[in-house]
Amino acid sequence: MIKKNKPKIAIIGAGLAGLNLARLLGELADVIVFEKSDKVGGRLSTLNEQGFSFDHGAQFFTAKDPAFQTFVKELEMHHAVEQWNARFVELKSGEIQSERVWDKDFPHYVGSPAMNSIAQYLAQNIDIRFKHLITDIKKIKSNWFLKTANSEFGPFDWLIIAIPAEQANDLLPKNLSPKIMLQDVKMQPCFTLMLGYEDESFFDWDAAFVSDSILSWVSVNSSKPNRGKPLTIIVMSTNEWADENLHKPDPIIIREMLNELAKISSKTLKEASFIKLKRWKYANAHRQEKALEIIDYSSNLALCGDWCISGRIESAFMSSLNLANKLKNFTP
Repeated sequence: MIKKNKPKIAIIGAGLAGLNLARLLGELADVIVFEKSDKVGGRLSTLNEQGFSFDHGAQFFTAKDPAFQTFVKELEMHHAVEQWNARFVELKSGEIQSERVWDKDFPHYVGSPAMNSIAQYLAQNIDIRFKHLITDIKKIKSNWFLKTANSEFGPFDWLIIAIPAEQANDLLPKNLSPKIMLQDVKMQPCFTLMLGYEDESFFDWDAAFVSDSILSWVSVNSSKPNRGKPLTIIVMSTNEWADENLHKPDPIIIREMLNELAKISSKTLKEASFIKLKRWKYANAHRQEKALEIIDYSSNLALCGDWCISGRIESAFMSSLNLANKLKNFTP
């Protein structure tokens, strides 16, 4: 991507993949990130409401690839993440099948003081246009132009789309080759139930994987580092159950998830001071047999995101890193 003048790049999506890509390309190009919401992070999200705080998207992450481990160390140095030494259990039919404490031998990380702290760290010094829902993209000669409901932006030399695969597919014109590659990428929904209490925790553990249930995950969110009181609990459904029940209204989903929580935890649940449901339409993606690399050099278009690999936080980082390296080495 070597030009006499800096190329102009538009990135759609201010999740981890889009933000990391903007950071990596920032010295070589003039980058603008367009984000439909009013904040960064995507599923690296935190809800603060009525005095309660919930990480209601991604719950934690691990670091396996050396490049991602280096990035996590950078985040630790800037106090944007900490290790979560949770008392972890695996539950089946209301019984604890195994238990252990997450420790430094295989660290589990969370954003500090919230999951969106990671995205906020990455967003520093990046030109981000919030509340800009891109509704149309158009290639005119060698340049890209983007439209919202009220405005048009461009020209850009490159367009990079860093949003869930199905949303990207809806945005792409039919005649572009990346659209064909997206047809087999299916993302799965998830329900996140947030419960806030004035009491102390009534669980004997901090985090649980759940099997043989409509639930997949339960955690005491307030047990994470730098969260403090009051007590907050996150309950997540399985992807399959969410997919089958998307048509149901929130009160029914909430009731069924609460009933299941009482069943799998063998607890009589106290009435929560705060209850809210979040529907994630694009929460997870199946692991790809081979990491997707979606770059169309003929049209200066590329896509990246966690769904290109396996739907995890590390996958979002690695997808954006791999794409950045390819673009840096590209000479038009």
